[in-house]
Amino acid sequence: AATSDSPLRPLGFRLSRPMSAMVARLLFVLAVAVARASGQHPFPPLRSEEGRRLAAPALQEAASALGFKLEAVHTLGLHETGSWAHSRRLVEQGAASGPADGGRRLYSGTTRRDFVRLLLQLNVVAYTINDPYLEDVLKPVVEAGDSMYGPSIKTYAEEIAKEAADMAAQWAEVRNEGNVTVAEGRLGLDAAALDSVGVHALEFSAPAVGRLLVFRGSFSSGDFDNIKAWISGFILKKGTAMMKNQWVTVGGLPWTEKLQGRKNSIFLATSESVFSTGSWWWYHSSFYSQILELAKKSGMDPAKVAETGYWEFTKAITESVRTSLAAGEKLTMSGHSQGGGRAALASMYLEKKYNEKHDTVTFAAVGGLCFSRDLDYTSGNMLADVDPYTMHDQVTEYVHPLDVYGHFDYDVGKVCSYGTTGLAESKARQYCEEVFGYTAAQLMVAGTVPGTSDLANAFARCRHNTHAVLE
Repeated sequence: AATSDSPLRPLGFRLSRPMSAMVARLLFVLAVAVARASGQHPFPPLRSEEGRRLAAPALQEAASALGFKLEAVHTLGLHETGSWAHSRRLVEQGAASGPADGGRRLYSGTTRRDFVRLLLQLNVVAYTINDPYLEDVLKPVVEAGDSMYGPSIKTYAEEIAKEAADMAAQWAEVRNEGNVTVAEGRLGLDAAALDSVGVHALEFSAPAVGRLLVFRGSFSSGDFDNIKAWISGFILKKGTAMMKNQWVTVGGLPWTEKLQGRKNSIFLATSESVFSTGSWWWYHSSFYSQILELAKKSGMDPAKVAETGYWEFTKAITESVRTSLAAGEKLTMSGHSQGGGRAALASMYLEKKYNEKHDTVTFAAVGGLCFSRDLDYTSGNMLADVDPYTMHDQVTEYVHPLDVYGHFDYDVGKVCSYGTTGLAESKARQYCEEVFGYTAAQLMVAGTVPGTSDLANAFARCRHNTHAVLE
């Protein structure tokens, strides 16, 4: 019921309704005794919650052989945060043996919605580990009862523990769905770590869906440097106008006098120069030399890498996956945030080079119609590889109306806005209203200019409700 990635150890299975409460209590008493015997004092309170529905055909078979019907699986354990947590997961009922395709459950193969959900889950685990927002950002959200897991989460520690458990559970489900490997394009690069440089992507395969190539979003130090060449110009020239368009046109919300006057309240004169100069410096300080060295090690043309950053690595990964496809095997590409922009570019690349349109689904992605024509801080562009002068209907973007990052640059294909129902009364509107009205440049430099830490935290809370992939 649990994997080595799970922070909870499995302690019991629910075999019948009358037994469940008794089993949980007995296990908890046993855990208390063990904890006290090992000197763990004081004993923390027990948190109990409903977990995700579980498919466990092997356990169903084992229970059936003993004359039982397996209805739920209980986990009880001491979390990394020091708190005890009990989770009850109902077990999907049906035939004991799994489907012939290897046990697909996240994707039933019947609806597009199921498939998009599978892609979203792959985008979650593409980040490898959960890198949570800092306590200054999330603590007020949780204490206000606005945890994304519900008002039962009362502390920052509980929120982080829940996110870690969620990430582990999603990893376990994805691994149970098909084969998952790192797609490194035969480059021999490891770009999974926070301090790494290079493109990180996952390759997933299962008979029911074919091959899925998922590009991770901004996570490592190299990722955050690479994207500066993508969006800096858009932020300075069009970012502020785009934010007002999001609020009024896409979100249907009123642009108040408070929002209108907000940009004049702080450091307006210096924010654009600070952002422009800082972005240029970070791109050309260490990142530029790092990607050139990476190009030499990978056998790539350093001159091309100098012009387009991660683009040459993205093409290599995409080509490697494409050439490994079996005859008739379907390829779908996806990504979140910067990874979504990368997936859209890869789709445009295969369309231009091979006249192939591959289904591409992105989430909160940076658009690519502008920066692919003229990258910032270099003299490069991607025009030899992609066509940004036409729309690409094989690409579908899912984005929240108030997601600032997800609206930088213009999307290359179809756009589906989610979260529009009840937006005016939503938590997203509540937290994002604290930052809309500032200029895009002001938000980008918030936290680096003295006296702007509160704005930086407010902007992070807005992103937490609109951009973060676990949301």
